[in-house]
Amino acid sequence: MEEKVREALLRFFSGLLEVLGEEGKVEVREEAGAVYVNLLGRFKSLAQEDEELRAALARLAGLHLKVTLRETVNLEVDINGQEEGRRKKLLARALALAQRVREEKRSIELEPMPPKDRRLIHLALANFPGVRTYSVGKGEDRRVVIAPAEASGSEAAR
Repeated sequence: MEEKVREALLRFFSGLLEVLGEEGKVEVREEAGAVYVNLLGRFKSLAQEDEELRAALARLAGLHLKVTLRETVNLEVDINGQEEGRRKKLLARALALAQRVREEKRSIELEPMPPKDRRLIHLALANFPGVRTYSVGKGEDRRVVIAPAEASGSEAAR
């Protein structure tokens, strides 16, 4: 990430917190090909669980970068590390399930989840020995299946 992008995001989010009358800290770092912005503080007007709010903030910040710097950046906005913590729990669960699949030699189908969560699991388990992953279902019912690597037949056709 270029320093000018980092500085622009720090100014943008610091200004936003000031306009909202909130006190807090802004962290900006590069993470897995994207820019991760974490707003830290005891906020009255920013609910850390509100996924739509975080997505909207990312869109606004992205638009700001496009207009001011002519830069297109893949952004993720988090509040008090809520999303990062959720991702870590999801990855820990996926790794534990992959271990179980490898030991029991039977597939496990996870609950429906959004594309970014499915992708996270697929990437995390891509090099996990003895298992493979694929997605099944359509639309909002799409889910990840963790299967033994040697599975074949109808399972492999999915």
